[in-house]
Amino acid sequence: MTQSKTISIAMCTYNGEKFLREQLQSLAWQTRLPAELVICDDLSSDSTINIIRDFSDIAPFPVKLHINPVNLGSAAKGITRNFEQASRLCSGDLISFCDQDDVWLPQKLARMAQIMEERPNLGGVFVDAQLITDLGVPKGILLSETTGMTRHEHLRLMRGQILPVLLSMTKAYGCTLMVDALLVMKLLPVPEHWWFDAWVPCMVALHSGLAYIPEPLMNYRIHANQSGVGASLPTVSIRVKQWKRSAMDYWQEVEPQLTEIYAKLADENSPGMKPHLEYIRGRMDLLRFRAELPASPLFRAAKILRKAGCYQRYLNGWKSIIKDLTA
Repeated sequence: MTQSKTISIAMCTYNGEKFLREQLQSLAWQTRLPAELVICDDLSSDSTINIIRDFSDIAPFPVKLHINPVNLGSAAKGITRNFEQASRLCSGDLISFCDQDDVWLPQKLARMAQIMEERPNLGGVFVDAQLITDLGVPKGILLSETTGMTRHEHLRLMRGQILPVLLSMTKAYGCTLMVDALLVMKLLPVPEHWWFDAWVPCMVALHSGLAYIPEPLMNYRIHANQSGVGASLPTVSIRVKQWKRSAMDYWQEVEPQLTEIYAKLADENSPGMKPHLEYIRGRMDLLRFRAELPASPLFRAAKILRKAGCYQRYLNGWKSIIKDLTA
């Protein structure tokens, strides 16, 4: 018999009056209710606070509202700090993160908590989502289609190939994630060059495993005033821009992130982290190698082909080789 765990929902809000009521209502309609809803508001200037207080009067669970004394900002860094704060204020065994503008399907919490209870050593679980417009109309696109969380990537994650899957791009958005509360407290704060949605799933997976439910259990709203990551299928122009992006530019972006995660894992001095540290070091070495390739096509080709095995392990194999050969 599995042990029932208490659930906290950690929500961050800022000027969310347009969609907040619908999201709050979807939380109240969950087939398995949380023990609490913890909301950290980033000093909203619209009716967001009134909406939350009205909801707290009728909600079927306690609502704890914290209003930030100063605005942390809507950029990734501010949102990250706000979700850190909300997480620390939660008292449940499990924490499910929540944005202000989405809509959860009634079975979302129940399905995720069931997985966590059936697998007590699991650190977290995330789900797929359906993209909707600002009016709530389905766009016919799944979040997994925009993140590259394919069946192949799911299988790799199940096999323990965590870093190859989760370092390539954000696969598990925070709003799709439920985590073990005690574990996530050990993984905070998020380092300077990371954002909440990337750091928490990756570190949870490295320390205890991360499960995936390939079913859309929420509606992820796309609108003009959206904060955070957003989601869309890459257009041809975006794909061309990504293809043309220089290896040096990419290296300069990810080098501080890889340095931070390496330092965090190394500080733990755990034998179990050794393979992950070796992978991160190998990935850093290859990305630095690509950034320093000579301009001469002949010399580039000779160097690149000698590293074919590394391209296969740390990047996208022949796709990355062809990109570097034609750069």
